[in-house]
Amino acid sequence: MSDTRIKEIRRRTVFDSRGVETLEVEILTKGGGFARMAAPFGAPGSRGEFEAPAYAPGGLPETIGLLDKEIIPALIGMDAAQQDKIDDLLVSLDGTANFERIGGNTSTVLSLGVARAASDTLKVPLYELLSNDDPPTLPTPLGNVIGGGAHSLGPAPDMQEHMVVAVGAKSVRHAIEINLKVHRTAGRLLEAHDPGFAGGMDDEDAWAANRDDVGALEILEQAKKQVEDEEGVEIRMGLDLAADRLWNPVKGKYCYAREGTERTPAEQLDYVGSLIERFNLVYVEDAFHSSDYDSFASLNARYGRRCIICADDIYASNYARTQVGIEKKSARAMIIKPNQVGTVTGARRTAALAARHGVRPIISNRSGETADTSIADLGVAWNAMMIKAGVRGGGRIIKLNALIRIEQAVPGIALSPWQDWLAAG
Repeated sequence: MSDTRIKEIRRRTVFDSRGVETLEVEILTKGGGFARMAAPFGAPGSRGEFEAPAYAPGGLPETIGLLDKEIIPALIGMDAAQQDKIDDLLVSLDGTANFERIGGNTSTVLSLGVARAASDTLKVPLYELLSNDDPPTLPTPLGNVIGGGAHSLGPAPDMQEHMVVAVGAKSVRHAIEINLKVHRTAGRLLEAHDPGFAGGMDDEDAWAANRDDVGALEILEQAKKQVEDEEGVEIRMGLDLAADRLWNPVKGKYCYAREGTERTPAEQLDYVGSLIERFNLVYVEDAFHSSDYDSFASLNARYGRRCIICADDIYASNYARTQVGIEKKSARAMIIKPNQVGTVTGARRTAALAARHGVRPIISNRSGETADTSIADLGVAWNAMMIKAGVRGGGRIIKLNALIRIEQAVPGIALSPWQDWLAAG
């Protein structure tokens, strides 16, 4: 049997897709296994209040010191195939409730790196190694077409992501192709409507449009209808409001700078509802700030059978916060990002908790991405309903291409069924 004990860990800093310095590790096992893992990083303004901090309080220099003096020596000799023990050690070494000492990116890059090293040593695909033992399915790609909010510079919509999902796609490859076609079509429409549009893109390779949110949705609606007519495939639209960035706690209102509008929580509820109805949205994420479980629950009660109400920053992949949301019926889906909670085991426990209570997990990238494709494997392993990995761009398409390879490698694997679940309530 291959020896999965950790032989060596190398560390360095590299740069993510936004040009921000981030941590990368290489892990070697005694059985010849190798893994390289670099940490993705959320943009300032899009990182949730309740997720684990990225690094030690002193930033990467302090983090490197902790790695060299404490963390790497403690991991050498441990069995990379024993994920729970690896992650328990990381939790113990940190000694805080939310990786406030060593940082969530630090722990996640090691946790996922160890999993990949075990996968390589054992010659078992990562999605199989980390499987929840249910038959594997492929997550449907949610494609970010027009960006805004914290991901954009200059004049842009207030909301962070204006998205599409190919609900009629026959395969994950087909869904990716449809999203790419909508993205290209939207770019041409933006050029036609705005003489000043120069093809700029935001942090996630979505178009940077000089429009408000309704204007962005109108362009997206035109683009998706054109592609529907050409391809004969139903396409629906969605939003990630990233409402923490809009919320002004002093005023108690959501402040839309581009619109010049302020909305109370009740007005926000009605406004988001009007967008769901006008544009037949199938997905709405983070419509309220990350302490307002009750407004989430109100939106979910009104629209949860026709539109996926999804929680990200309010749950932050955190087990206890997710439990509260489940009890309040705040959302029917939730975002899972391993570095929000710090370990593979922590993310898996939260995803499993959600699934047991009918809340569907959606695996997600970060705005600052790397060449790692682990979220594709996690999406398959944990039966994620959807995956947020953008539409195009090197750090994003690499994850979507990984799903195409998994689709080819696993006979009979299909997209995760979710439309009947949505209608059933």
